[in-house]
Amino acid sequence: MKPFTAYPSGFIVFLFALLHRSHGQCKEAAKKSDMNLGVKYDLPNFIADTPIQNVVLYKHHVYIGAVNKIYVLNETLQNISVYKTGPVLENPDCAPCEDCRDKANLSNSVWKDNVNMALLLETYYDDQLISCGSVSGGICHRHIIHPDNPADIESEVHCMYSPQVDGEADNCPDCVVSTLGTKVLVTEKDRFVNFFVGNTVTSTFQPPHVLHSISVRRLKETQDGFEFLTDQSYIDILPQLRDSYPIRYVHAFENDHFVYFLTVQRETLDSQSFHTRIIRFCTLDSEMRSYMEMPLECIFTEKRRKRSIRKEVFNILQAAYVSKPGAALAHEMGLGLNDDILYGVFAQSKPDSSEPTNRSAVCAVSVRTINEFFNKIVDKQNMKCLQHFYGKESKYCLNRAFSRNASYCRAQDDEYRLEVTTPLQRVDLFMGQFNSVLLTSISVFTKGNLTIANLGTSEGRFMQIVVSRSEPTAPHVSFQLDSHPISPQVVVKNSLADDGYTLVVTGKKITKIPLKGPGCHHFRSCSQCLLAPAFMHCGWCSQQCLRSSECPSNTWTQDTCLPRVYEILPSSAPIEGGTKLTLCGWDFGFSKNNRFELKNTVVHIGGQICPLEAKSSNKNRLECTVPAAKSPGFNISSSVSVGHGKTLFNTFSYVNPVITSISPTYGPKSGGTLLTVAGKYLDSGKSMRIFVGEQPCTLKSISASTVECYTPAQQIPQEYRVRMEIDEAVRDTSRHFTYREDPVVLKIHPAKSFLSGGSTITAQGINLNSVCFPQMVITVPKLGMNFSVACSHRSSSEIICCTTPSLKSFNLQPPFVTKVFFIFDGVSSLYFDFDYVNNPVFKHFEKTVFISRGNQNVLEIKGNYIDSEAVKGEVLKVGNKSCENLLLQSESILCTVPSDLLKSNSELNIEVRQ
Repeated sequence: MKPFTAYPSGFIVFLFALLHRSHGQCKEAAKKSDMNLGVKYDLPNFIADTPIQNVVLYKHHVYIGAVNKIYVLNETLQNISVYKTGPVLENPDCAPCEDCRDKANLSNSVWKDNVNMALLLETYYDDQLISCGSVSGGICHRHIIHPDNPADIESEVHCMYSPQVDGEADNCPDCVVSTLGTKVLVTEKDRFVNFFVGNTVTSTFQPPHVLHSISVRRLKETQDGFEFLTDQSYIDILPQLRDSYPIRYVHAFENDHFVYFLTVQRETLDSQSFHTRIIRFCTLDSEMRSYMEMPLECIFTEKRRKRSIRKEVFNILQAAYVSKPGAALAHEMGLGLNDDILYGVFAQSKPDSSEPTNRSAVCAVSVRTINEFFNKIVDKQNMKCLQHFYGKESKYCLNRAFSRNASYCRAQDDEYRLEVTTPLQRVDLFMGQFNSVLLTSISVFTKGNLTIANLGTSEGRFMQIVVSRSEPTAPHVSFQLDSHPISPQVVVKNSLADDGYTLVVTGKKITKIPLKGPGCHHFRSCSQCLLAPAFMHCGWCSQQCLRSSECPSNTWTQDTCLPRVYEILPSSAPIEGGTKLTLCGWDFGFSKNNRFELKNTVVHIGGQICPLEAKSSNKNRLECTVPAAKSPGFNISSSVSVGHGKTLFNTFSYVNPVITSISPTYGPKSGGTLLTVAGKYLDSGKSMRIFVGEQPCTLKSISASTVECYTPAQQIPQEYRVRMEIDEAVRDTSRHFTYREDPVVLKIHPAKSFLSGGSTITAQGINLNSVCFPQMVITVPKLGMNFSVACSHRSSSEIICCTTPSLKSFNLQPPFVTKVFFIFDGVSSLYFDFDYVNNPVFKHFEKTVFISRGNQNVLEIKGNYIDSEAVKGEVLKVGNKSCENLLLQSESILCTVPSDLLKSNSELNIEVRQ
């Protein structure tokens, strides 16, 4: 049986789409010249035994707070000493700092890992490291740092906890940090050391280990713990809201007379949406009477058609950093070089959640602007009571008049404790560039006039990018540092020096990355290399970007680039010329002063100038019009050069395309015939067109030796000339294509087939010989599928024969109805009803017995399920020939055997074709 094709049913539509020859885009060349994002850099690093939470740098030593350990490293990140902080045995009857080993076997004792929640440096009383952990109610220990041995943090360790005296308020000033999240800021003012603490708290924190949402406490002069100056030195979320209104403290910093916290929390008590807030109060305000909150939004706006603007809000702060700007950014923002700027990486959250998505933005706002906004909003009275601290109906919030002296810290009788309702908005610095990644870390430093941001992602990628508000920038460093997210905890050291570096944490690993970049060989093109920021000290050396000390030869340069050609499209063109030639590569028209300028760029082909089309050319693509060959009539290999005559490519040829034949040579006047044009060099040039008469033939495929296209429709059935045009070259065929009248199918027989197929269906009509390769399509509604089979012509022009496909494997229960129609290139016939019936079951017989009727010999074949019409589809064969006549009886079929088979006296094989 002939092969058939099955495909989903529905309208049979031939899509004669124009074949685009996708030349000239140079995407591969542009990709090859892009920055290598898979580059590996070997950088100093240290891997701890447990996850790292905090890092402090002091006197050329790196102190690392990790789970159960504090490590001390030197500046090359070599481990010098380790102090063990856990696991810690805890028992309800065992106070913090108390030795509980005698209770180790009690059922209510448990060993707990000690997560480092805060690692702080305090130098007013002593040079000491203060470590606060997740065990023992969040208390802290102080480690004296000895000047002669900064690595020794073990010989003098003090627990910072004092048991409560009877009668004292149950507020535990020594319970500092929360296991759910903490931000601690240490300040020194007027001979006192204050700790400002923001804690995420829930109802699980109960006496005696009471934790406050936000508080200010003073380090005792005895240094054995902390004290609240008054009972107003802390503010707490209402007990009934602790589980439903979580506050996450993301960052804290001090500036001038104020302390600032950045948080993520619900927009209102009734809202499910989250946003970012900035909290401010006076540094010397031990009762936090000057406490204010204000929403902070990072937005991205995009102008769209019809002057509409799309606005996206990135509502969840992930990390923040405060630093001063370089001269260029300061000028753009109207700031001074000593102004502080708050930088933040924000993410869009999932709906009604604080969980971030992989969509980020970076915003910046000066601290001066933050203060001005607070003051302006207070003057406008756009504020309300802090309902999450006091409740909607509390007397504190009802009919309250707010003080308006918010511009500076002076009178202690001024009280705010208010929430500003108008958000401070800033626009994404990088205009949506990071809208498909989750940024988790940021630090900022200056080099010369530039402001540089270090960015980290949730997938462990580290990036550096110039911060600018006047022109778009892209990362000049981007490499995979680790598979773990980059932590918000970062350290920047010696930013103004050439040996400055940043310490970056990923899981258990800390890495030292030079601020001038880890290297240069991620730049793959000369122009990228030379346009890198000057502080990176990159130059071009023997087809790679290196620093001068890494270049083995004397070819290192920071000034010029020779253009590189990666590919020429097309690689050949007709000798008549006129082809649009595309040269793909990089560094075209590069000048370090003018960036990219093509006015002095010249393309030569075989010594002739190929005129450049500047509008469609760029640094990765040159387009020019090929001149006619100097020696027409020959296939000529020609060199192509760019610029100063240096040959860069040698695989371009002038060719002479020819047509040798076409097939088929006829088809229906409605068109749709797949015409094959054979010849040589048919894939040369850039623009290929085939015409039948004056109508275009829709292209399907092009190769060097053949072109396939679908013929257009013509009004009059007659011969038409076939013409090929390649750019400006025109070629005619020696043979014509003849259009014939459209075929029409009038009837089919038989209109049934056995389930296993194999029946020969004869279609009768007129002009059925108008196409070479007719097809029959059977539509099966129960399956929702079409089955296509090729048909063949018989001697008559009015008949075609097709063999039905088997549907046995689809487990359909016969009989069932289908539809049949025929395709003649671009012409489809009417539908005909067609049935599938059960397969016949014939009885086996040992010997062939003929019944003589007149001058005919009839073979009787017995069986069941013999359909009288389906059996007429030439399914029964005797001696490989069909029966001359078939007569169906009740349980048998009589087959008239052709007389020439009987004359052979050979044994006849009986076959039922299925």
